[in-house]
Amino acid sequence: MNKILLLGFSALLFYAVAEGLMCKVCKYRLGSFCFSSHDPCRADEGQYCETTKVYAGDFLMFSRYSCGLYAELCNKTEQRDNPFRTSYHRSCCNSDLCNG
Repeated sequence: MNKILLLGFSALLFYAVAEGLMCKVCKYRLGSFCFSSHDPCRADEGQYCETTKVYAGDFLMFSRYSCGLYAELCNKTEQRDNPFRTSYHRSCCNSDLCNG
């Protein structure tokens, strides 16, 4: 009986690991409220969970959570030339539902 339980647990663990990284999804988060929230996404191999914080100057406008498409954008800040001095700070993580 113990061998059957161990085999079942091993198969379940392998299935969970093989499925890939799960990430929270929220298109616009203001404070603690999320507008346009979706079911978690499943990151493809080599992708990470991403949190993007959008600032106008030093003021946090909103945050966004998703599956990151480009690992090279992780932990970087992108400045945009516009009247609001908008900047996008992206941070990444690699455990289930770690973003947000």
